[in-house]
Amino acid sequence: MIFDDALAWLVGLNLGSYVPALVAGLAIGIGTFSFAKLFIRTKQPVVSMEWRDAPPLLFKIFKPVVRLFATDVRSLMSDNYYKSLHQKLSAAGQNYAILPHEFVTLKLTATVVCAVASFSVYKIDQDLGPEAFIFLFSVVPVGFFYPDIWLADKVGVRRRAVAKEFPFLLDLLVLSMRAGLNYSTSLGQAITSLPNGPVREEFAKLLRETRAGKSRREALLDLAERMNIDSVNQFVAAVNQAEETGGEIVDVLTAQAEQKRSERFNSAEETANKAPVKMLIPMMAFLFPIIFMLLTFVVMVKLAEIDMLPVSMLRLLAT
Repeated sequence: MIFDDALAWLVGLNLGSYVPALVAGLAIGIGTFSFAKLFIRTKQPVVSMEWRDAPPLLFKIFKPVVRLFATDVRSLMSDNYYKSLHQKLSAAGQNYAILPHEFVTLKLTATVVCAVASFSVYKIDQDLGPEAFIFLFSVVPVGFFYPDIWLADKVGVRRRAVAKEFPFLLDLLVLSMRAGLNYSTSLGQAITSLPNGPVREEFAKLLRETRAGKSRREALLDLAERMNIDSVNQFVAAVNQAEETGGEIVDVLTAQAEQKRSERFNSAEETANKAPVKMLIPMMAFLFPIIFMLLTFVVMVKLAEIDMLPVSMLRLLAT
């Protein structure tokens, strides 16, 4: 009843007479502002972007628009939100591909594009009812939240890869240091033996920073802040503590390697134990009803054979 009243209210608004004017005014305003921004950018020196990583596909599509409005969006963002978003991008390994204000601009751009596309589809087919209008414009929030969903998926994939590769790195470090190499040389040897992945990329940055003159403690703290993963945070804290107290780094790395390997096996065992529970829901939803239908049909046939069930009811159940 409430839904029908809402549809009647939307139809009574006669949105078709107001929306085109609003869209035209918005397009004129955005176009004027864009031309002004382009004129200002032509007067500014070109900044080199060679330090940037390759951006994802969605950012490549809207790159000109995002770069045009990103500076203005940055002035509207608070420092706390900018820092938290930067940490999320670092945890996903995208901090050199997308800056936080560019990410927010991408969300706004995708929202506007979804809104324009929904309105265009609705205006092309004039026979669409109010239900189709609500369905099309429900796509607009998808454009706003899709970059967040993509970023969360990237963070999850990266953390799973780190959990898989990080114990192997610690084992290589222990073997190299027990063979007589120092920490920096052992780290370089371990990195060259690792496959391409987030662990190799981040620890290669760590090695470059230490060779460039940054202290080991600061480089490790920057590594922990970039990755924002518990296992890496524990490793950084243990190495820094061993360096401060004068302890043997080899012993610390050996304990860390054993702990991370044990955590990985425990995680795999926990995932295996959860599998039957997760399979129970689809089995109850799809498999058990079919089994019950087959058993019920067989019981109905047996009852019909002994004249305990009318044949007309059996035909009705069969259809």
